[in-house]
Amino acid sequence: MKKRGEITVFLSLMLSVLLFFFQALFQSAENALFRSQMEEALELSEYSVLSEYHRELWKRYELFYLDLSYGGGAEKTEYLEQRAEEFLNLNLKPGKVKALETWDYARATDGRGEAYYEQAVSVMKAKRGASILESFQEYAEYVRQAAEQEENYREADDRESRNLEELSRRREEEEEEGTPNPAEQTERLKGGSILHLILKDPGSVSGKRAELAGVPSDRTLLTGSGARGKNAYGVLNDAWFLAYLLEHFGNAAACLTGEKEGGPWLDYQLEYLIAGRDSDIANLEAVCGRLLAIREGMNYAYLLTDSAKVAECTAMATLLVGATLIPGLVEAVKQMLLLAWAFAESVLDLRLLLNGKRVAFRKDASTWKISLSNALELGDLSGMDDNEDADGLLYRDYLGILLTLTGREKKSMRSLDVIEGAVREASGGQWFYVDQCIDSFRLRTICMKGQEYTAERQFCYEW
Repeated sequence: MKKRGEITVFLSLMLSVLLFFFQALFQSAENALFRSQMEEALELSEYSVLSEYHRELWKRYELFYLDLSYGGGAEKTEYLEQRAEEFLNLNLKPGKVKALETWDYARATDGRGEAYYEQAVSVMKAKRGASILESFQEYAEYVRQAAEQEENYREADDRESRNLEELSRRREEEEEEGTPNPAEQTERLKGGSILHLILKDPGSVSGKRAELAGVPSDRTLLTGSGARGKNAYGVLNDAWFLAYLLEHFGNAAACLTGEKEGGPWLDYQLEYLIAGRDSDIANLEAVCGRLLAIREGMNYAYLLTDSAKVAECTAMATLLVGATLIPGLVEAVKQMLLLAWAFAESVLDLRLLLNGKRVAFRKDASTWKISLSNALELGDLSGMDDNEDADGLLYRDYLGILLTLTGREKKSMRSLDVIEGAVREASGGQWFYVDQCIDSFRLRTICMKGQEYTAERQFCYEW
C-alpha cells in the first residue's frame, strides 16, 4: 500500500508538471500566433495608410507621397496615427490597440531636395532601360565643349572690339580717315531684347508670373529623417534625374509650337529650373541669352576652321578698310566680321530651336545657313524658319545641356517649387506644402490581448 501511494503521488506531481509544461507551450503558441496576427495587421494597415497618397502628385509627376496635412494646410500627424489605429483595429481580431505613435518622417524636401531626387531617379529607372543613359551622358561632352567655346567667343569678342577701337583711333589720328565697324548693327542688336530677334511671333510668349516669396527654395522647411540613400547623388543618377526633369516639366518650345498646352503655375518650367526668375518671359530671355552664348561660341569655332568663309571675311575687310598703313587693321575688321557672322547664325539657330526644329551642335559647311551679307543686315529671318539639321539637337536637348550646368540643389529645389505651385493651382489645393509630403515613417504600437504586445514597423513606399 505504501508503494502504491508513493507512485500515485509521483504521478500526480508529474501530471502537474506536464500540465504546466503544456499550458506554457499553448500560451507560447498563442503569443506567437497573436504576434503573427499583429505583424499581418500592421502590414495591411501599411497598405491602407499609404493608399491615401496624394493623387495629383502621382498623376502629374509619378511621385508617391503622403500629404500629412490631408489637404488641410496644417500638418496633422495625430490624424495619421488615428487612421493607422483604425486600420489596425479593423484587422486585429481579437485584440485592440492600446497605444500608437509615429515618427521619423522622410520628407520630400529633406537634404535640400535629395530625398525627392532619389525617388525621381527611381521613377526613371523603372520606366526606362539603361540605354537612356548613353544619350544623357553625351551631355557631359556637349557641356565641356559649350563652356570652352562660349568662353573663347566672349574673350575674342571683348579682345577684338577693343583692338578695333584702338586701331580705328590710331587711323583717325595718323591718317585722318575713319574705319567702318561692320559689327555696328550686331552691337545694337545685342543691346536689345533677344526675344524680338528669335521669336517667330513675339506676341505668343506666355505672360505668366509666379510669386516666389515663400516657395520651397526660399522658405524655412520642415525637416525629417533625411534621404533614404537608395539612389544617392552620383554621376549616373544625375543622368536619370535629368531624364526625369526633361520628361515631366514643360518648356517654351513645346508651348510655342502647340506640342503642349500651358499648365498651372509657370508654362516654361524647365527654363525656371535654369534661371529661377518669376515670369515666363524673364526665364525665357535668360535661357535664350545663355543658349545664344553657347551657339556663338560653337559657330565662331567652326568659322575659324572654314577657309572659304575666312577668305570671304578677309576680302570684305580689305574692301571696307581700303588702303591703310595701320598694321593689323584689316585683320581686326576680319575678326569682327567673323564674330558678327557667328552671332547672326546663332540668332537663326535659336529661332529654329524655338520653332521645334533641330540644330546641329557642331556646325559644318552643310549645316551652316546664313550668308555673310544677310548676317550683317540680320533682317527678316522668316524665310529660313523651315531649315533643320536632321541629326541635330532639339531645344529640349539644349536645355538639358544648361540643366547639366545647373547645380543639383538648384535643380531639385526649383523643381519642387514648380511641383508645389502646379499642384496648388491644378487641384485647388492652395494649402499644399511639399515639405509636408512624406514617403516613409516609423510606427510603434502596443496592442492588448490579455497582456500587452509591442510591435514596430517602417511604413514606406517601395521604389
